[in-house]
Amino acid sequence: MPTTPTDRVVAILEAACRVVAREGAHGLRMASVAEEAAVSKALVHYYFSTRQELLRSAFAFSESRLERLVDEELEGLKTSAERLERALLVGVEVEAPYSEQRALWNEVWSSLRSDDELRPLVARWYRSWLDRMVRLLEDGQADGSVPRSLDATAAGARLAAAADGVDSMLYLGLIDRDGARDLLSGCLRRELATA
Repeated sequence: MPTTPTDRVVAILEAACRVVAREGAHGLRMASVAEEAAVSKALVHYYFSTRQELLRSAFAFSESRLERLVDEELEGLKTSAERLERALLVGVEVEAPYSEQRALWNEVWSSLRSDDELRPLVARWYRSWLDRMVRLLEDGQADGSVPRSLDATAAGARLAAAADGVDSMLYLGLIDRDGARDLLSGCLRRELATA
């Protein structure tokens, strides 16, 4: 796949994300994606030779899209503590395309066993998320919005784990958006208060 996707590739990847969110990773079929994207099945095969390649590409595309969304949400915030809270809350406050992202993540997790090339891709994106949490905490220590005594690495891991758990509860309908927001904000406050 080209490094800068064409409009056709973007349409195919967006369609693949919708198909996986709706039908699951095991329901991902080239024909379904072609129909969803309003392109020929041959065109989908031209860009993606296998459904595994399409799933990996859709996941990477979705993660890149989410990363850009988070970056946009953090622009203009004054302190790193504010940026950290916003980064944590984007996933529960933004409906589209994040609701699709949530379903895609869950489906990708279930596919890790059967796709050896998917595991390092998921690990790389997850590491990037963890690193963002730690970096924001460290930046907060530098700007004074996060206590210097806080172990940024451990706190970043706890916050990432909390965000994942809250995200899963939201996906399952066990809590609503307000409850998810309150839980994540509470986790952050507790981390910053216990340092």
